Amino acid sequence: MNTRNVIEIKDLTAKYDDRVILNKISLDIKKGEIFVILGSSGGGKTTLLKHIIGLLRPVSGEITVLGKDILKMELEEFEDVLKKIGVLFQGGALLNSMEVWENVAMPLEQHTKLPESTIRNIVKQKLSLVNLRHAYRLFPSELSGGMKKRVALARAIVMDPEILFFDEPSAGLDPITAAELDDLILDLQKKLGITLVVVTHELESIKRIADRILYLQKGQNIFCGTIEQAKALGNEEIDRFFGWKEKTKNI
Repeated sequence: MNTRNVIEIKDLTAKYDDRVILNKISLDIKKGEIFVILGSSGGGKTTLLKHIIGLLRPVSGEITVLGKDILKMELEEFEDVLKKIGVLFQGGALLNSMEVWENVAMPLEQHTKLPESTIRNIVKQKLSLVNLRHAYRLFPSELSGGMKKRVALARAIVMDPEILFFDEPSAGLDPITAAELDDLILDLQKKLGITLVVVTHELESIKRIADRILYLQKGQNIFCGTIEQAKALGNEEIDRFFGWKEKTKNI
C-alpha cells in the first residue's frame, strides 16, 4: 500500500440480490485530503461508504483501510481498525434519552477503560471544537438541526480518528447552517489533520470542501479527480450534475 494512501479499493463489485450496485470500483484516498463521493440518485454512493466501513461485504474486490485488508480480517482485528475511524451518519443518530455529553461519550465508554472524569474532560474538549461546550447538559430535543449535527460530529471525533466518514452531512439544513457546518469541517480537518470521506449531493458544499471527487454513475466510476479536472473533462452527466451544461447554453 502506498504510504500516502489511507484507503485503497480495487475492483470492488457489490450486488443487492442479482442487481449490480457497484461495478469494479477502484480508487485511492490520500492521507489528509477531503474526498467527496457524489453522483446521481441510486448511483451507489452510500453503498460504497458502507463497504469501506465494513457494514456491507462485496461480491468481489479488495478494500484496504490504514494498510489493512479489511475483508481478510477476524472480527477482533477489524474492531481495532474501527477505533481509528469516525462516522457521522445522515440523521446524526443521537439518543434522545441521553444528555449531549453522554451521547458524545459513548465510544469512549464502549472502547476504553478511562475513568469517568477523564471521559468528561475529553467530551468537553470535543464539544469545544464544534463550538458547543454550552450544550454539555442539554438533551438532543433541546437542540436545533445544525447543533445536532455538531454533537454527532463531536462524537465522531471523540476517539481521535485518523479517518472521518460523513453521509450527507448537510441534509436537512438551511443554506446558512450548511455553510457553517462546511466551515467547521474545514477547520477540524486543518486542526486535526484527519482524512475526510464525504458522501453528498449538495453542490455548494462540494465546491467549498472537496479536494477530489469521485463521480459514480449507475455503479461505475466515471471520474475521479479535482473539480477543475471534472469541468475540463466535458462529460455530459457530470456537466449536468454541476449545472455547467446549462450555464454554457445561456451564454
